[in-house]
Amino acid sequence: MSIDIVPIAQEHIEGFRATLDAVARERIYLALLEAPPIEETRTFVSRNIARGYPQLVALDGERVVGWCDVMPIERAVLRHCGVLGIGLLPAYRGRGIGERLMRETLEAARAFGLTRIELTVRDDNPRAIALYVAFGFQVEGRKARAFLVDGAYHDLVAMALLFDADT
Repeated sequence: MSIDIVPIAQEHIEGFRATLDAVARERIYLALLEAPPIEETRTFVSRNIARGYPQLVALDGERVVGWCDVMPIERAVLRHCGVLGIGLLPAYRGRGIGERLMRETLEAARAFGLTRIELTVRDDNPRAIALYVAFGFQVEGRKARAFLVDGAYHDLVAMALLFDADT
């Protein structure tokens, strides 16, 4: 079955939350250990839709199996920046879906007017780091012992992608 990449809509909120929760509970990839409650998620997504923020989902039929978003930073001096988040259910990894999600979300972020995209990734996630590097993200630094999960510290790698302001 083919996977469709579409902007998130109201009908995707529950599926988005379920997918976010599944990835968070892996305790490896996200800065969450579980998804926020459904009403908090509904408020977050509805706000993003209303503001036109770049937030896309991967659909297998009607089922949300992944997402990618770039949340603009709202401070006046940082409005050109956004923070990227991405996740896929385990059964859908390694099939190029994450790459498609990233490509389309980054295009949407550029169209939105963002010129700097930031992210952090655990240093023990070389597959994700390689994907980000392939898209032009560069390592800007390391945040030592930034995550504490189940009693173990993990370093984060800070990365950013700069779009040329004149293109």
